[in-house]
Amino acid sequence: MPSNLVDKWTEENNNITKKWKDFEAHQQHPQDLRKQCYTECLKLQHKVQGVPAQTVHLKLEITVIYNTLLFSLSCGTPNETKDCITNILVRALEAVSKQVPSYDLVPLWHAVLRTFGGTVYEPWIQKLLLVQWAVWLSEGCYEEILHLLLQVNHKSTLSKDLLAEIRNLTFCMEEDASLLVALATKDLKELLHVCTFISNGVEQIKEEKYMEALMALQEASTQSSPRALLAHAHMLTGFCFAKLQQPQCALQCYRKALEVDFNCHRALYQSSLIYRQLGNTNAEIEALHLLHSAVMLHAESNPSSTSMPLISPDILLGSKQIGFICQIPSPLHILYTLGHRCVLNDRASEGAEYYLDLLASLQSDLNQIPVDDGLSLPRLPVVYLEAAFALLKAKQVWDALVVCEEVIAKTVDLIPERLSITPSVAVSREHLPLMLEVDAPEEKLQCVLWSGAAYYLQGQAHLHLKDTKEALTNFTRAINQLVKVRIIQKGADGGDVDHTVMILEALKGKVLAFRAVCFVEREQLKEALRDFQLSLQATPGCRNTEMWLVEMLWRLDRKQEAAAMWGHILNSTQSSTPVVLPLYLQTWHEDPTCFDQSSLQKKMEEFVQNSFVTT
Repeated sequence: MPSNLVDKWTEENNNITKKWKDFEAHQQHPQDLRKQCYTECLKLQHKVQGVPAQTVHLKLEITVIYNTLLFSLSCGTPNETKDCITNILVRALEAVSKQVPSYDLVPLWHAVLRTFGGTVYEPWIQKLLLVQWAVWLSEGCYEEILHLLLQVNHKSTLSKDLLAEIRNLTFCMEEDASLLVALATKDLKELLHVCTFISNGVEQIKEEKYMEALMALQEASTQSSPRALLAHAHMLTGFCFAKLQQPQCALQCYRKALEVDFNCHRALYQSSLIYRQLGNTNAEIEALHLLHSAVMLHAESNPSSTSMPLISPDILLGSKQIGFICQIPSPLHILYTLGHRCVLNDRASEGAEYYLDLLASLQSDLNQIPVDDGLSLPRLPVVYLEAAFALLKAKQVWDALVVCEEVIAKTVDLIPERLSITPSVAVSREHLPLMLEVDAPEEKLQCVLWSGAAYYLQGQAHLHLKDTKEALTNFTRAINQLVKVRIIQKGADGGDVDHTVMILEALKGKVLAFRAVCFVEREQLKEALRDFQLSLQATPGCRNTEMWLVEMLWRLDRKQEAAAMWGHILNSTQSSTPVVLPLYLQTWHEDPTCFDQSSLQKKMEEFVQNSFVTT
């Protein structure tokens, strides 16, 4: 081959490489430039391989193919990359007149490594080997990588420890200054070293082998690597510590991850979970707030302005592993969690604002709601009802009324006049889809619960506004919804009672108690007595309601009955079975149904003493 042709191709190769490195140095990585360089490399490859394979220009050909493969990892298809590797290995054997044993990559590599080991071409062959390592790593082909590295380490015995072989790996880092490459051998090897250790750690985590994962990840975190990759290593190390019940060590690792790269969002998310586990609510909420801000800022950033390396760790680790490493809730779920945690921890004003932001986001684009990510939102009516509850606690009463009206408008018309439910077939809410499916009986049951709860919260809002007439109206509407459900008992013992049905009964008890309080304030004591009795039927053993009953009997001048019931209460060991209620049905400190029994106790004790009634 004419030397001027070799010089021309060398110049072309170097020009492509310089173009890329110039953009790389200025932190500008437009995807179209990457594709342009890939196209130019392919054209040069066709020229170089248009002549018979010869040792005289083998280094040039391998360098051109190496650069082509580097761009191919992000711009080409897996088949194109595989074909390119196969082709150059075959031509390398042909250049030294060696027989090609197979076009299958594993035996082909064995033949090439045996042929060129210890020769001047070995460093160039090893460049190609690194690309093959990258391809197999991205596909999770750890066994193939191990077999390849065993030959590089000149081991005949079959080892099963890939990480040990990587530690012992000796590569010739020789570069030819006249043949420029887009990524130096040393840099690619270091990147593969770290990514393989991280990849191994992730696989061990998935198998719940946390100690083994910890060893690989801790070593990965000590290697020279890009900031984002180092942050991932620290984050995963912390994840292992958390699983091993060492929360403080986990927090230290998450802190290191964020110090290295604040865009390691999962470190923030995992930190919030640790703080919740430790009961540090303020730190948990702060971490979630920072996470939401960071995620929204990242979403608004311009991807074209973000520096992207030639070989991204995302490519080497594969989409499944990156998905696991970077898994965090959606921005909507983060907002929801912030609101929920604030309300549960008496930060009602903050919680209400988060819920309002969440509702605004939901209304702007329902298509963004995640359903199957494993970290999805509760059902939409539940979100609205929790928002209304938060607004009530924050004394934003009119906003709460509006939010409840949204729930009523969407559910009340879906409820039949009568609904018969067998408890054993009722379905838990988390097994139902996010949106409404009105044909299912269990879905109609949910609609009864949601509309009844909305009227109940509206009644509370009007009671807060001192409008007992409107409060009575809403509590009555809630009761009218709840009594539409008829529970069909199975067998003599009634069978298992579904949790949703239990919540309905608890809600009925609460609504009747609230309506009774309204009657008390309007001096309609007989009506109040009736509702307190009905409330006690719905939720037997509720001490608060029992006290109200005694008070009503006393005020109605039925003092003997009041004293008898008082004695029964004092001697009773029965108490109501606690039901885990949704947030929007939980009691808060301004609940008007809460009864102060101190004055009643004094009255009853004096009456009993004076009338010699035995208690």
